[in-house]
This record gives sequence, structure tokens and C-alpha cells, in this order.
Amino acid sequence: MRTLQDFRADAPAPDRARLAPGRQRLLDEAARPRRRLRAGRLLAVAGAVAAVTAVATLATLLPAGQEPEEPAAKPRADQWIYRKTEWRMVNCGFGASGRDGMEMLSVNLHYRKEGESCDLRSLLSRTEEAWGRYDGWTEDMGSHVPPAQTPSGAAYGWGGTDILTPRQSDALVEDLPDDTDGALVLIRKRSIPDRVTSAWRLTQAQRDFAEIAEVLATATSMPEDKGRLLIRTAQELPGAKVTSTVVPGGKEALMALGVEGNYRDYSYERNTFEVLFDPETQAFRGFRLVAGIGYYVGGKKSGGPYVAKGTVLATAMRLATKVVDAHGARP
Repeated sequence: MRTLQDFRADAPAPDRARLAPGRQRLLDEAARPRRRLRAGRLLAVAGAVAAVTAVATLATLLPAGQEPEEPAAKPRADQWIYRKTEWRMVNCGFGASGRDGMEMLSVNLHYRKEGESCDLRSLLSRTEEAWGRYDGWTEDMGSHVPPAQTPSGAAYGWGGTDILTPRQSDALVEDLPDDTDGALVLIRKRSIPDRVTSAWRLTQAQRDFAEIAEVLATATSMPEDKGRLLIRTAQELPGAKVTSTVVPGGKEALMALGVEGNYRDYSYERNTFEVLFDPETQAFRGFRLVAGIGYYVGGKKSGGPYVAKGTVLATAMRLATKVVDAHGARP
């Protein structure tokens, strides 16, 4: 009522003469006998009145000329998802693997006395732009006709690079239940398993975290409540940890969420990733890549620098996720 008074503070107060006829009609109506309503009918009437009241109140509270926002239209299967990411990485031989649908999270540092330097104290920056079709189809699949897609169907069959298509991720987000346990069950059911040779050495929590991160990174639309649910689900995984951080070149504080697990001093199994998110809205902002264990780049005998566990090797800040009509188009 206070809000309504603020909106209509300039309205004149009605006098008693104007109120009297209406008051008398209310008294007459209240005195008139009525037939009893069945419980079901009574509940239906009460529900209808509540719904009408809610709609009327909402319309009253909206500023003049403002209409409720329409839900965003879903992308067409043949539209493309444009992704723009700003990278900052250590000045070292940097190998990474992944696919256009999301940032590369599997990294390995290289060092050779002749040719490749490795300075962990200096950073290189670059901007990455990538396009992926909403239904996941690409011309190199060997077919000019996109394959049939289901929420749980795979877009690719190549080992180690399988990720959800944007359409599959959007469907998963839309179907997420409200509780973290149910959300994790659905994510495991819908996600495409990682088939890299090292996957069997990962803990279940590491696998689950990778699948949650994939949904955050590939969905084209993320309602705030769904984003919060995914972050909570990841935070409840065994070994999960959250730290506050400021990314290189940035001024705002973000939260970094990672999961402890199994690592070994071999190739791409030394390092891991963390999800960066806003501390207030918990919206996905990007990733940072960190050392999972302590190791020497190129091996101890190579003379390469030592990387301590937890060293930040790179940050990937998501700048844009937009729907466009063609590969190469920009919003």
C-alpha cells in the first residue's frame, strides 16, 4: 500500500458523501443470504480472485507506459552463437585443446632451452572470437544435413572433445529442478562423457565439475536462479573450494570456484581450471587455469621454471555470448 500511495500521492482523498453509496451497497450485499459453496468450488474462486488481484497489482505498480518484458526467443537451429573471450596467459610455451563451443580448459606448458622461453612473471594477452552453430552441426561432419538432435544426444563422436551443443545446454538449463541433488542427477544424465585417456583417473567430483562448467559456458541463456543453482551444485561437490580474486587488468573482485582431485606430473594432467563468477549475482564470468600440482616445466632436468601448485597460468574472461545469423557475423 505504501508503494501505491507513493505512485498516487497527488490523488485527492474522497469525501464521505462520495463514499456513502458504495458503503451501503456493500452492507446490503453482505446481508443477502447465499448458498454454500463446495470446498473445491470455494478454492477455485479464491484462486481466481487471487490471480486477478496479483495481475491488477502488478499492472498498478509498473511505471506508466512500461510493459512486462517478453521472454527472449530461442535461437533457431541454423543460427550461430558468437563467443568473444579475452585471454591473459603466462609468457611460456602454451598448448591448449578444446572446441569452438567454449573456452579451452585443457592446457600444458612447454619449455626448451633452444627456442621456447618460459617466463611465469609476464603475461601475454589476446582476444579470441569463435562461432558455433546452435544445433552443433559443422560442415566437417561429412554431411550437408544437420543430424537429429535430442537433449541427451551427442553432436560429435570424437574422443576427448565432446561437449554439449548450445541447444542441448539450453534444454538442460530449462529442465533443471530446484534442488542441487536433482540438478546433479540431470546433468549426469544429459552430459556427454569425456573420453580422454586420463578421464578414468579423475575423481567423480572432477568429472561432475567439468560437466557443470560446460553447461555454464555453452548455454546461450542463463536465468539468475538457474545460474545460482549450478554454482551451489558445484560448491557441494567433494573437494570444492571458493576463493576471492581480481583478474589481471580488472578492477572488480570475482569468485573462483575449483575442485581438488587427482593430478600427476604428465602432459595435460598437471593443470586444472576454476570457474569465475560474480560474487553478488553468481553469474558466470569465465575461467582461470591453474596448476593442479607443483612441477617443473619440461621436467626437472630441462632447466625449466618450477610451477607451484595453485599458480594461475591463464584467465579467460567471457566478453560476449550472442546469437547471430551466420558464421563470421558479429553482433
